[in-house]
Amino acid sequence: MSRSITFRVSQFEKDALDDIARQARRPLAELLREALGMVTSGHRTNIPMAPPELMRAVARLEADMDEVTRVLRAAEADGSYLDRLAILSLLVAIDRKLGKLAHRHWSWR
Repeated sequence: MSRSITFRVSQFEKDALDDIARQARRPLAELLREALGMVTSGHRTNIPMAPPELMRAVARLEADMDEVTRVLRAAEADGSYLDRLAILSLLVAIDRKLGKLAHRHWSWR
């Protein structure tokens, strides 16, 4: 765009507009154009936000999987014996954590 329009709002209004745009996961300018009837944007769908608790839990599981991967790669590179029982127990623990997460947060949407 080559032109811009400036209008003044209070800090409270600005914060509210920013919150709306953040929740919609869209640029504020696009939301304002749509509200003014200047454009229609049916090509985007809102992505539901996952609860922060769920995001942290998934990050912890990702770290667990990274650790398993590091151990497997190190053992493979060294040619050392892989303790299959230990690896299996780690994978079972991760699977149980995922099961609990799915049960607790299945209806987060």
